[in-house]
Amino acid sequence: MPEDRDLLSLFNFEVHLGVSGFGGDEGLIADPRGAFSEVSGLEFNVEHTEIREGGYNRGSRQLVGKTTHPVLVLKRGVSLDGAFWDWIQRCVEGTYPLPYINGSVLVYPPSGDRGRDMPAIWTFINGIATSVKSADLNAGGATAVPIEELHIAHEGLERFRPTGPGEGARG
Repeated sequence: MPEDRDLLSLFNFEVHLGVSGFGGDEGLIADPRGAFSEVSGLEFNVEHTEIREGGYNRGSRQLVGKTTHPVLVLKRGVSLDGAFWDWIQRCVEGTYPLPYINGSVLVYPPSGDRGRDMPAIWTFINGIATSVKSADLNAGGATAVPIEELHIAHEGLERFRPTGPGEGARG
């Protein structure tokens, strides 16, 4: 049987979750993590307003409005940490305060060396699990993974690009 780290390295993405500090996350350890083969929803949308300004003849001025964030969808993955499932269960129970978590999605190069290559990092804040779909059970399917889909609604997303060992830059 492969070691835990070997199993996680088969996937292109690694997810790290941490407590938010807003309460409701007591008992969750600092780094429940999982690995997934597909992640979507790493985007944000900025509403804008056009204003016609007298004397400005090049067109309309564009003003920035509210930013929205779609739900993160993590597909075909596995978590080796019980705290990951504890967090999901607390979201299902819906007790107050909600178990908000902060997290990061580390995106590794397709055939890179994780010990040498720096991942691109997306971070999100105040996330809660909104949907979980387990993989179908099949006695002959030894390649099935425990988590088919996990949806995380969150309040903000930021991307950091790798700049070198131990460093991170927004971008």
